[in-house]
Amino acid sequence: MNLSVQNVLNSAGTACRRINLLGPCESPLEASELCALLASPDPQPIELVCFDADRLPTVVIEAIAAALDRGIHLKVRAYRPSLAFSLLRLSLPVLPVPLQAPQTLLANCHAVALAGSAQSLDKIIGIVERLPDSDVVVFIAQHVSEDHVNLLDKLLKLRTNYSVVMPQNLMPVRPHTIYIAPPGHHMKVAHGLVYLTRDQKISFARPSIDVLFESVAAEYGAGALVALLCGFGHDGVAGCAAVRAAGGGVLVEDGSDCAQARILPDKAYAAGHFDHQLKLRGLASVVAAAVSPRSRSVDAVDSALLNLFLEAVHEHTGYDFCNYQRGTVQRRITNLIQQGGFASFFDFQLAALSNAQITQRLLTELSINVTAFFRHPEQFCELAHETLPYLASFPLIKVWSAGCATGEEAYSLAMMLDEQGLLDKSRIFATDINPTLLELAQAGLYPREVLPKSQENHRLACNCGHFAERLEDHGRFLKVADRYRERVLFHHHTLGQDGGFNEFQLIVCRNVMIYFDADLQRRVFRLFAQSLHREGFLLLGPSDGLRAMAQECQFQPYADSEHLYRYVGKMP
Repeated sequence: MNLSVQNVLNSAGTACRRINLLGPCESPLEASELCALLASPDPQPIELVCFDADRLPTVVIEAIAAALDRGIHLKVRAYRPSLAFSLLRLSLPVLPVPLQAPQTLLANCHAVALAGSAQSLDKIIGIVERLPDSDVVVFIAQHVSEDHVNLLDKLLKLRTNYSVVMPQNLMPVRPHTIYIAPPGHHMKVAHGLVYLTRDQKISFARPSIDVLFESVAAEYGAGALVALLCGFGHDGVAGCAAVRAAGGGVLVEDGSDCAQARILPDKAYAAGHFDHQLKLRGLASVVAAAVSPRSRSVDAVDSALLNLFLEAVHEHTGYDFCNYQRGTVQRRITNLIQQGGFASFFDFQLAALSNAQITQRLLTELSINVTAFFRHPEQFCELAHETLPYLASFPLIKVWSAGCATGEEAYSLAMMLDEQGLLDKSRIFATDINPTLLELAQAGLYPREVLPKSQENHRLACNCGHFAERLEDHGRFLKVADRYRERVLFHHHTLGQDGGFNEFQLIVCRNVMIYFDADLQRRVFRLFAQSLHREGFLLLGPSDGLRAMAQECQFQPYADSEHLYRYVGKMP
């Protein structure tokens, strides 16, 4: 079991019971046992420590509230930001364990060394062509047969503004220059000069990655960054150890990128002499940020570097924010850098690509939207009078709440359908990119503080019934009535990447596409055209400003409405 109980002294010196939840609380048996511990008649204070739980089941949250109502002094210590967010949202006592910003990998980067063996050519080119201009010097060593002509210098000259040379022995090292080890020669750097030798092969290789990395470590110390890419054998593993010992940074490509040529990066990973293991886009983003002076700022994110980082996030997580409005993304990332105590954007992106907690915090920050019950009540009023009477003729009404966040919109639609007598023949599908928000939506729990505003929105929307009757009062928070929760199906779905999954009489997508650029907006309109019943309706938000775009995509306003549309184009 993941549960354990200790009798300890809390920070105030008072005896308390510490309940340790070591993993996620997923099984009904574990949730039941935790509820029993929280329901104990023992009056001692309780400290519930959640080490690896991103969420707690609804029954556990209700048990926490019941313990507080009995007068038990209880605190939840949450190590995961998503759990802390969900409990704070319900005004429950939680102590978030602050994320520890990792130490800076490189205070300054003076040299980069890229190296690999089989299947590394495209990787090297991909990293180099994304390098921003800087005074950093770049060294490259690739295992190639000595009797083959190495064309890497010619390939790179077409893809970078850096000077690219296949050096001669004792050539001076100059900034903004890329030096490529010639076939059949070891390449070293020392005292500001490039040395080429015909010494014996190292691990059957000449040029040797170990020779290059060890010399870069000696010459540049803590100002060196090396990246070991795909290949066979173990040449480069010792060199990675030398760079780390000198205080430099070591990146190793994720072996899953390399197919059969993963032996070299896997051996480096097993040896442990590295700082981060990343896929190609992550490597390209980190190396670019390392050489760019602009990445060392806390409150500014360079646009080109941001593009690379978002590509790396997509590769790392599967979530594509590349077509989100740049201003919004920049502001939110800058806030995370400052809140997390990171020294720079460079340090933040390293953490975001390697630390699961910081990755989740980033995804939550980029995907979260403001929502509320019956938000923009004038639109719900328009639906009630213009749309639902027409949809009532359908034997089954299917509604899609796209970008549902924490679920208030989807439940509001269910309540409105109920008030029109249509709930029993309706199905509401609610989707969002963020799984954390979807879990909160499924739970159907909301802070009491939302009640006054929700009641007012509901009154303006339909002026019928009492909003509070739609919710169960659990004292410290509110819970959506089961009859509404049973009619809403929550699914993970990414508007910019995933396809259609049903045919809907009504699609509601409000204040979501405002965060997308024009290309992504067009893709989403095509998705809605594919997903909408021929006689169906699309409702957009009052802040979206998409009237011209909607008409370009053959959605026409319905009955002079500002935000309600019907598709008039050829059905896809």
